[in-house]
Amino acid sequence: MRSLLMTLMLAGMVAGGQTIAQPSNPCMARSSIYPRPEPKYGGKLARNFSIFDAELAKHPQVQTPAFHSMVHGQTVQQLQQLMRSNKLSSVELMLYYVHRIKQYDEGLLNSIIELNPDALSIAAKLDAERNSKKAQGALHGIPLLLKDNIATADKMHTSAGTAALALWKPTKDAALVQQLRKSGAVIFGKANMSEWANYMDPCMPSGFSTNGGQTRNPYGAYDTWGSSSGSAVAVAADLVTVSIGSETQGSIIMPAGINSIVGLKTSMGLFSGEGVVPLMLFQDVAGPMGRTVADVAVVLNALTANTPQAKDFTKATADNKVWRVGLPDYSAAVVDSLMNRLPANTDSAMKARSKNFYAGEQLKMEQQKAEFEKAGVQVVRIPAYDLPGGLNVGPLLQHGFKRDLNAFLQGLGKEAPHASLEAIIAYNKADSVNRAPYGMGHLINAQNNTMTEAHYDSATADHLKRSRAAIDGLLKKYDVQVIASSLSQVYAPAGYPALAVPSGYAVNGQPNWIVLVGGYMGEYELLAVGHRYEQATKARKDPDLNATIQQLKK
Repeated sequence: MRSLLMTLMLAGMVAGGQTIAQPSNPCMARSSIYPRPEPKYGGKLARNFSIFDAELAKHPQVQTPAFHSMVHGQTVQQLQQLMRSNKLSSVELMLYYVHRIKQYDEGLLNSIIELNPDALSIAAKLDAERNSKKAQGALHGIPLLLKDNIATADKMHTSAGTAALALWKPTKDAALVQQLRKSGAVIFGKANMSEWANYMDPCMPSGFSTNGGQTRNPYGAYDTWGSSSGSAVAVAADLVTVSIGSETQGSIIMPAGINSIVGLKTSMGLFSGEGVVPLMLFQDVAGPMGRTVADVAVVLNALTANTPQAKDFTKATADNKVWRVGLPDYSAAVVDSLMNRLPANTDSAMKARSKNFYAGEQLKMEQQKAEFEKAGVQVVRIPAYDLPGGLNVGPLLQHGFKRDLNAFLQGLGKEAPHASLEAIIAYNKADSVNRAPYGMGHLINAQNNTMTEAHYDSATADHLKRSRAAIDGLLKKYDVQVIASSLSQVYAPAGYPALAVPSGYAVNGQPNWIVLVGGYMGEYELLAVGHRYEQATKARKDPDLNATIQQLKK
C-alpha cells in the first residue's frame, strides 16, 4: 500500500535524493529560511581566482556588454560556430566565465570550489589546434565543470567536498575525464556539492560542503537540492557551458530541476564510473548537465565515444519518430480507487490532504498532456495506482558506503589520503567544529553498520529485480517508450536513465520541471522526447542574478 508520502515522492514533490535516511526530528539547518546562511566554522577553503587577473586585464573585451550579448547562454553548437568563424576564442570564453564567477559566485552562489590553474594554457593550446585545422571534437575548447568527487590528475584537488580529502590530488584521471579530454573539453574546475554526495549527516543541508560552503540557488530564495548542487548552479548561472554531476538517487535530477537546467542520470554501465569517489556503487552513475537537451546530448557523445554503447545521441534532437509517453492519471475514478486503498484508520484530515494533493496533480498532468501533444508526442494516461512504490535504500547505503569507500581508498595504495572510513571519522573528530560543522551522523552509522555481505548482496539483487520489473512492466503494459513521473526510488536501483527538463516557474518564481524515465539504455528516447518538450514549451528563462545577489548580500 503506497502512502501519501510515497505518492508525493513519485510526483516529484519530495526530492528523491533527500529521502535517504531523513532525520527523525526536523533539523534547524534543513528548515532554516533561504538563502541558507553558513555555519560558523573555519574549514571553508579560500577561493583565489587572482591568478586570472593579469589575463583578464589583457582581454577587457570579455567584460563588455557586446561580448556578453554574443556569448551569454549560448549552446555548445553556437559557441563552436563562433569559434570557427574567429569571432570567439576558447581563452576569451574562459575569461568571460572567470569574470562572471568573480561577480556572482565567489562567496555568493558558491557553486565552484576550485578553478583549474592550467585552464587558460589548455584553452590557448586548443585555440592553436583549431587555427591549424586540428580541432578534436564537438567539445573542442568548451569549458566544462566537474563535480568535486570526480578525480583529475592535474593541479586540482578531488575532495567530495570533505575536509578529510581536501589535500588529495589524484595521479590518474577518472575514466570519464579521459573521455572528455579526448573530446577537446577544457576541464575548467571543480563544482561544489553536498558533502560526501549528501551522506555526511542527516542535518546537513543540501548544497553544503565543509570545503565549499553553502551553494545557493541562482533563481532566489530556494533550495539547491543535491548532491550535484554546484554542477547545476554553475550551469544555470552561465558560469560554465556544461558540467558533470553524479547520482545515487536523485542527485542529478533534483538539483537540475530546482535550478532550471537539463540533467541526465545515465543508465548503469553506459560508461565507466572508475575514478569517481563512491557513495554506493550499486547505484552510482555520472551524467551530463546543461542548459539545453542538445548540450546534454553533445556531452553524452563525448562520454560514450569509442565504447560499446557509443551512438550519436545528438540525432535524438532531430528524430521525427512518433514517441509515446506515459503520463500519470489522477482523474476522479482513479482518485476514488486511491482513496479506497488508504488504511481504514486514516483520519479525515489526511484524507482531505490526499484529495487536495491528487487534485493538484491532475491539474499539472492535464497541462503536461497539452504540452506533450503540442510537441507531437502521443500521451498515454497511466492510472496513478499503477505507479510502483519506492524501495528503501537507507540500510543498504550504510553498508554499501562503508564497503565501497574502504575498497576505493585501499585501491589508491600509498596515494590514499586516509586508509578507511574509520580513519576519516577519527580525522574529523580531531577538529569537529571545522571539519564536520553539521556533524557526521551518516559516516558514524555506516561505520557501525553490522549488515552482512550476504544480506547486502541479496537485498540489492532483490531491489534490482523488483525495480526493473516495475518499470519494464509499465513500459510494456502501456506501450510507451518514456514515463513522465519522478520514479527516483525505482529508476535508481533499476539502473535506468532519467532526464530532468525545465517546465516553467511557480508563482513565487521557483523553478518547476518534469522528469522523464526510460528503459535500460534508453537515453536516446529520453533525449528525443525531452527535446520535443523543450522546444514546444520554451519554458526555461535565465535567472536574474543581480536580484539574487542583492538578496544574498542582505
